[in-house]
Amino acid sequence: MSIEQNKAIALRLAKEGWGTMPGWEKIWDELVDRDIVQYFCSQSESICGLETNKAFQASLFEGFPKIEQTIESVVAEGDKVVYFHTLKGAHTGTFMGIEPTNNWVKATGFTMVRVANSKIVEMWYETNLLAVMQQLGIIADLK
Repeated sequence: MSIEQNKAIALRLAKEGWGTMPGWEKIWDELVDRDIVQYFCSQSESICGLETNKAFQASLFEGFPKIEQTIESVVAEGDKVVYFHTLKGAHTGTFMGIEPTNNWVKATGFTMVRVANSKIVEMWYETNLLAVMQQLGIIADLK
């Protein structure tokens, strides 16, 4: 696979496989390996398998069903693609056990994927959860 092909796969998942897009699960079925391993926000345990990852993604979007993602920049080398993103949206559903606050949040982060045989086999997702929790009013602003 070329670097450009890997970028195309990663960006297609980022745009069409985003949990607010109609048919996002079909895009995951097409682009993500059934044995994917995801590392989410530096948690000690990875999320393994396609179906488990899809269920996890769906749970995140329950809290922010209309959240928007803007891809700010993309870097690719070898079998890895990294994109930096900005997220903006209202907390109108349960998110990680937190009942809706209706607060708007804006956070930045990055996603890195590794592509093998035209499928995403590993994913690292990091976003500024501290900023999200502060904007939700769960954690006091540290200023």
